[in-house]
Amino acid sequence: MSNEIKKSRKAIHNYTLESKDGPVQVDLNNYVAVCSVTGTSKKFYHTYLANLIATKYDNNISFFETEYVSREGKSVGSGERKAAQLDERIQKLYSKISILKLERDQVSVS
Repeated sequence: MSNEIKKSRKAIHNYTLESKDGPVQVDLNNYVAVCSVTGTSKKFYHTYLANLIATKYDNNISFFETEYVSREGKSVGSGERKAAQLDERIQKLYSKISILKLERDQVSVS
């Protein structure tokens, strides 16, 4: 029996992705993504991350690093967006009400 300590090994899953400098090999198994809005880090399963980069970020790791926004980051401005959408709906309804009032007045005059 040996008293040596076994060291764990992390598997390496290299993917070839595009970058601003050309094609690069990236180990996505040990990759940590950083949100561009909040600055928080997030680890992904390597196949999910490879598919995410390929589909949403045009297989470009540089674009992913600068533009990735986590769910937490997306919710930062959601209240303001929701308020703007509600204001837009209110304005549309006001215009519809004014049109209906004009139609009512025309019917009552006839």
